[in-house]
Amino acid sequence: MSGPRRRADVARRMSELLRRDHVRAIPSGWVVSAPTGSAVVCRTYDELVDIVSRRSGLETAHVRERGLSAHAM
Repeated sequence: MSGPRRRADVARRMSELLRRDHVRAIPSGWVVSAPTGSAVVCRTYDELVDIVSRRSGLETAHVRERGLSAHAM
């Protein structure tokens, strides 16, 4: 996943899947942060999908599809 705009779009869609945590794009990937201040750096899209899936309780396939979907709700 290259380009700051594409990473920012993915971060926005992934954040919509999480209740309390937030995803933001960084130059080399994404950061998933919790309200407590803990954060996980994801360097690849697969790492991001894994973390969001675990934290949201959603299936990995659903998270992967939603993150890549240009027309996600």
